[in-house]
Amino acid sequence: MPLTVTRRKSSGALTITGTVAGTRVRRRAQSNDPKLAAEEAATIEADLLRTRWHGERRGTRTFAEAATSYLEAAPRTESTKARVRRLLLALGTARLAEIDQGTIARLKAAVLRPGASPVTVSRGVIVPLRAILRHAHRRGWCDAPVFEIPRRQEGRTRFLLPDEAERLISAAAPHIRPLLLFLLSTGARMSEAIELEWRDLDLQGSRAIFWRTKTGKRRVAMLSPRAVAALSALSHRDGPVFRWETTPSRKSIKAPRAHTYADRGREEGGHIKTAWKGAIRRAGLDQELTPHDLRHTWASWHYALRRDLLALKVEGGWSSVALVERYAHLLPAGHEEAIHHFLGWHRAGTDREQARASH
Repeated sequence: MPLTVTRRKSSGALTITGTVAGTRVRRRAQSNDPKLAAEEAATIEADLLRTRWHGERRGTRTFAEAATSYLEAAPRTESTKARVRRLLLALGTARLAEIDQGTIARLKAAVLRPGASPVTVSRGVIVPLRAILRHAHRRGWCDAPVFEIPRRQEGRTRFLLPDEAERLISAAAPHIRPLLLFLLSTGARMSEAIELEWRDLDLQGSRAIFWRTKTGKRRVAMLSPRAVAALSALSHRDGPVFRWETTPSRKSIKAPRAHTYADRGREEGGHIKTAWKGAIRRAGLDQELTPHDLRHTWASWHYALRRDLLALKVEGGWSSVALVERYAHLLPAGHEEAIHHFLGWHRAGTDREQARASH
């Protein structure tokens, strides 16, 4: 039967109901004006008839449908789910065909803080929105998304000299020292380190295996003697390698309790934000430094010791040599011995370990 418009006695809202081409419709009209509601009902009826005879028109599904399908299609991290939920609140029932470049500006104002950087806009809006629309495109629901990416101004690549790294380790809280030494030894991203489990760590062979990487490829990282010593001193041997502790009050008889890090996204170190800031302050280092800069530090040290961009690309898990070119000549000459000293090669003494340090 054709769609009809009725007014609810309880709320006074207009409701469109009926069945067209085998599809049952029951929804609230977007307007409480009877004429506008009747036009809306006619449009819905025409769309349903057209779909019945010609198939579904691309772009007619809602963003909510696409986002729900995206979340259900594969396991998603909590940070990804949070970003999708923020987009859902802002877009809701918007049709996929209505999402364009102008949508980015509206989402930026709706879900981000004023003055958000191009990187934040990309990670918080464009990347999750594009992923959802690509998912919908593969299902034939809409056209492939094409968005302009905000230009990122190339800034200074921050890194630590060996003596600065030593000051950082000395100033860090005891529970994050092994983690910081691991980052400096392997160039791991924070997410890779936090997700590392003992079953993927070989202290005897001095190596760690990362399964969930940014490029999606398994990566093996060699450990320095100092990192091996720090990890060997950890009391637990199952589950996640790195954990944080809650320290009870002085009057409490309870022992410190270890906790696994929460999923805060595969970003730049939010897991240890407070402990990191305290260590940086006590060490008298640049307050703009982030845990991700330890990856830059490892890369600059790696090139200083080996002078091999291809090896740096492979061992660091970058997708191209162009991405690691900035680390060439980043570190001033003359720090090679200090780097070896920091990583613990001077204490190892064996030919095998010395060879690994230079290769």
